[in-house]
Amino acid sequence: MHNDQVNWDDLRVAYDVAHSGSLSRSAEQLGMNHSTVLRRINRLEKALGIRLFIRHQRGYRLTEAGQSLLETMTPLSGDMQRLITSLSALENSPSGVLKLSTVSDFSRFFAPLLKEFHELYPQVRLQITATDDVLSLSRGDVHVSLRLGDEPDEPDLIARYLLSFPLNFYASDSYVERYGLPTSMDELDQHLWVLPTGRKRHIPGISAIADAVDPRQVVYQSNSFPDIFSAVNAGIGIGPVGVSGLEWKDNTIASIEGLHTVNLGIHTEPNRLWCVYHKDMRGNSRIQALLAFIQHRIPADQAHPANRQTS
Repeated sequence: MHNDQVNWDDLRVAYDVAHSGSLSRSAEQLGMNHSTVLRRINRLEKALGIRLFIRHQRGYRLTEAGQSLLETMTPLSGDMQRLITSLSALENSPSGVLKLSTVSDFSRFFAPLLKEFHELYPQVRLQITATDDVLSLSRGDVHVSLRLGDEPDEPDLIARYLLSFPLNFYASDSYVERYGLPTSMDELDQHLWVLPTGRKRHIPGISAIADAVDPRQVVYQSNSFPDIFSAVNAGIGIGPVGVSGLEWKDNTIASIEGLHTVNLGIHTEPNRLWCVYHKDMRGNSRIQALLAFIQHRIPADQAHPANRQTS
C-alpha cells in the first residue's frame, strides 16, 4: 500500500458507513447515491489491501480493521468539525450554520426566542434537533446543547446555567368545571389522571402520585411531556406540566392560560436548564452570540444566582 493511493474522501465515506452501520443511510447523509458510496469503499479497501466491512443482509458489520478505523477517526472527526466551525467563526459577525439540540419538551417554548435571535443575526442558519437523547458535542454532532436536569460534569464541556422551570400538577378549566380539584392525597382516587411512562414516571413528585393513585384512575399515559400537556389542556385528567405548559409572553415566562394548579403538598424539583458546548468552541462567535442573547432575554428575577460556567 502507498499512502498516495488512499483518498481522504474515501476515508470519510468509510467512517460514515462504519458510524451509521448502513450504506443507504450514509448515502443519504452524504448526499451521494448508493453505488457511489459502495465504489468508494471498494476503492479504499483495495488501496489499503484489507477488508473493513463484511456485507450481510442487515447491513455492514465491521472487521477488526474497520473497528480500528471507527475508533481512531471518531475523535479526529470531532476535531475536524470544531476546526471548520472555529475557522468560520473568525468572521466579524456571526454567520453560517449553528447546530442546536434541545429536549423535545423545550422546543415549543424556545421557538419564539429563536425567532428573535434570527431577526438579530439573520446570517446565522439554525439547525435544530429536538431529542431526549444526549448528542455528542465532542464529536461535533451539534454545536450547542440545551439540557434539562443536573449540571453536566463532562470535563471537556462548558455548562452555563440559564433558568429553572417548575414542575407542577395542573387541571384545565373544563376538567375543574366537571370534576373539581382534589385538596389532599386522600382524594386522588376521586379524579382522573394523566401520567408519564418510563423513566419520567420516577421523577420525584410524579412517582408519589403514580404510586398512590389507583391504576384504574390513570386514563392517559405517554412518554412525552408535550403529549401529557396536550391531554391535560384538553381536560382528559390531572397531570404534571413543566416546560410544555409555559410560554414566552411579553418578555417573561408565563403559564398557559386556562390551567389550574393542583396543590397536594408534594415537593417537586424544578427542571434546571443548561446551555452546554465544547470548551474548544468557547471562541465561536455564533455560540457566544446565542448565549449572550438567551441570557439577556431571560428576566433577571428568573435567573439562578449561581449562574456560572464550568470546564
